[in-house]
Amino acid sequence: MWGRGLEHHRANRAEASTDVNERNSSLGAQITASPVVNHDHAFGPASCGEPVRQWYAGGSATGRKNPGGPNLKDSEARDLIALIYEHSGIVLTLDKKHLISSRLNKRVRKLGLRSFRTYLDYLRYSPERDIEMVSMIDEITTNKTEFFREHQHFDFLISNILPGLVTSEWSTLSFWCAGCSTGEEPYSLAMVLAEYFGTTRNFTIFATDLSTQALRTAYRAIYANDLGASIPFGLRQKYTLTGHGSQTGKFRIAPELRGRVTFDQLNLIASDWKIPGTVNIVFCRNTMIYFDQKTRGEIIARFRRHLKSDGYLFIGHSESLGGLERKLGFVQVKPTVYALRQ
Repeated sequence: MWGRGLEHHRANRAEASTDVNERNSSLGAQITASPVVNHDHAFGPASCGEPVRQWYAGGSATGRKNPGGPNLKDSEARDLIALIYEHSGIVLTLDKKHLISSRLNKRVRKLGLRSFRTYLDYLRYSPERDIEMVSMIDEITTNKTEFFREHQHFDFLISNILPGLVTSEWSTLSFWCAGCSTGEEPYSLAMVLAEYFGTTRNFTIFATDLSTQALRTAYRAIYANDLGASIPFGLRQKYTLTGHGSQTGKFRIAPELRGRVTFDQLNLIASDWKIPGTVNIVFCRNTMIYFDQKTRGEIIARFRRHLKSDGYLFIGHSESLGGLERKLGFVQVKPTVYALRQ
């Protein structure tokens, strides 16, 4: 069950950090979701290619169990790195071998395979290889985020961009959160826009990520209470539901905001971006750090084609366009904020 308000959480407010209070104060002063396909399929010997079928049932060729998982050889790590780059654009190097091994061992064990070499065969030859590729990249990627992360972006949006959109010619304002992870960013944006525009402007948010696992969390919009500490208190009271009974200790984004956000899986290096029209603003924050300069350039050029003529691009505070903005028609208006100039 879910209920409005945070009455029984008030005592926790005093425990919030000074940093969170400053963020909330700064913001407060200025101030149709689609289902995600569940790709968590079961795998079995009948669905895989001959090179890997023999390794099912969790044993090796001699029938001995390998409960700790196989060791990852350098040659296997290089092949996995190449596959990950080919299918996601994510750049990894051999010094990440331990990370790759620790995160993918669970996939190898779940499939009942003996070695990373047979796992590579599975990724290449199995009829289920496309599904497993998504599962593998889910394990490799880090979906770290939080509500109102890098709050200076929301301050700038409220002070410098939204006033101009109030009187703009666009009948519906559209926003795209690329690399939305588990949904905290698009829901933060939805709170800001709903609070700023009220009923005066219609807006929609398109939110995409490569990880189907992260998207399932985003679509449900249910979070542990401690994850809401960075939401300004007034916004949390207004736009979230408090869990009761079996949902005690959790909160959920209110339905009027969930209805403003459409989630979908999208691979930024894919050739066919299924983006509904052009958007006013793209948020692609803390995502391009995983790509090399060539891939970044290709992605930014395509963002440009999906932006309206007076659009903006936001990137993460730890990221840089490395001079690409000038070649692609963007002007930096604030660190990590770029305006499109025709």
